[in-house]
Amino acid sequence: MIIKRLIKSGSATLLTLSFLLGGTFAFAESEEPLSVGVNVWVGWMPWWIVDEKDMLKKHGANAELRFFGVQSDSMTALAAGHIDANSLATNDVLSVNASGVPTSIINLTNESAGADMLITRGVEKFEDLKGKQIGVEIGGVSHFFLAKLLDENGMSQDDVQLRNMTAANAGSAFLSGSIDAVVTWEPHATKAVEGGGEILGSSKDTPNAVVDVLAVRNSVLEDRREDLGKVLAAWFDALEFVETNPEEAFSIMAEASDVSVEQMKAMWSGVRMYDRDDVVRIMGTPGDPGPYYETVSDMSEFMIGQELIPKPVAASDVIDASFVRDGMGSN
Repeated sequence: MIIKRLIKSGSATLLTLSFLLGGTFAFAESEEPLSVGVNVWVGWMPWWIVDEKDMLKKHGANAELRFFGVQSDSMTALAAGHIDANSLATNDVLSVNASGVPTSIINLTNESAGADMLITRGVEKFEDLKGKQIGVEIGGVSHFFLAKLLDENGMSQDDVQLRNMTAANAGSAFLSGSIDAVVTWEPHATKAVEGGGEILGSSKDTPNAVVDVLAVRNSVLEDRREDLGKVLAAWFDALEFVETNPEEAFSIMAEASDVSVEQMKAMWSGVRMYDRDDVVRIMGTPGDPGPYYETVSDMSEFMIGQELIPKPVAASDVIDASFVRDGMGSN
């Protein structure tokens, strides 16, 4: 489901009135809404609660959510300046920075703890993958996750054949029978398993590897600091809504994911959602770095090795915990 909510303002009415009065009506020019990109992934489904319950309006954010069907499209939109902020995986943010668009990570939304999976058909152990084709989004977080799984099981990417495809297409290809091994994430993974797949490995086996974030282009970081804080307040409000109104929350998220409520609840168990205290602890500071610094460094090293980025991206250049650490985003 792809939707777009625009925060309405009275600007058009005021412009019309000013024109009718011959330009004698003066008003303060309002800023364009801060645009926040969102993709379909179980750990980002609370954004649909933000949308459904008008939480941006509740917190006074001059902002809009833009929902994308393909994650790479939203990454391109962020790099091109078509949106100001985006929910992305860590590797996506490094790619944007390496392309010459300085971008900062201001919040950690979740860690995949089972919701990213290597799904196979007719493969009982990792050694059986040798020589087989694996559908995976090359250069994406799924590629990084797969490389980790292979390494931990005494194999490398040279032992398999990689076929480049998005997470959604990988799930569809598996269901069609055109490929017998794919790396994908929820909600696509559940559909592949229900279609006869077996989970050979999941992000439970690679802790701290798949961390998702809210990233913001540095060109708008300071000028829109107040609105960004309000966007974070809406996000944390949605997380609280899941706790206090679980039935309605899971119904909203399930409908947006095109799965049943029970399936959504099962998928939810595969992610660890971060609260404010988690974010502050895991991000840390340049002087006292948290574990996320190592996650970024490992990802940067992997992407250099795969020739996905031309130069390393330092964790200290992209991590900005000040928004959450200083209390911005508090209800």
